[in-house]
Amino acid sequence: MDGQTMAESLSEQELAKRVLRAEQRLDCMETTLAAVTDEIDGVSLSSRCSKCEKSLLLIKDGILYCPNCGDGHSL
Repeated sequence: MDGQTMAESLSEQELAKRVLRAEQRLDCMETTLAAVTDEIDGVSLSSRCSKCEKSLLLIKDGILYCPNCGDGHSL
């Protein structure tokens, strides 16, 4: 690829299509995750973890916690 990254070798239109597909997959995963938490009694989702920013926070049994870094506190 002559030192180019994959993104650099794509046309703007191809890159836009890839971004759109990634956004659609993300929307699908978020919808699925929200439905799964609705099925699990007493579990819900909150905002993104402010400590690691790599996961949404879970709320269970009055505790708000990050499944990625373990940060959390009681509500």
